[in-house]
Amino acid sequence: MKIIYSRHASYKMGKRGISEGDIKEAIVKGQRRWLQSRDTVKCIYTKNGKELVVIYKQNRENYKVITTYYKDANENNLR
Repeated sequence: MKIIYSRHASYKMGKRGISEGDIKEAIVKGQRRWLQSRDTVKCIYTKNGKELVVIYKQNRENYKVITTYYKDANENNLR
């Protein structure tokens, strides 16, 4: 499994305190997944009571993370 981070994802990870380990764990163990488009996946992983959202593209064993954020507890719909 190879994970590549877009410039945007790397920037947001730094600002939001999300580690590469958190991203890998979310991709591997994510409880919910949706296809955003033909090749883009939205994954949600709950850890320590917080929902981590990871949006990525997958090509075989390569994953390109587009963005990531913690879902707001008051957020009714997914961005």
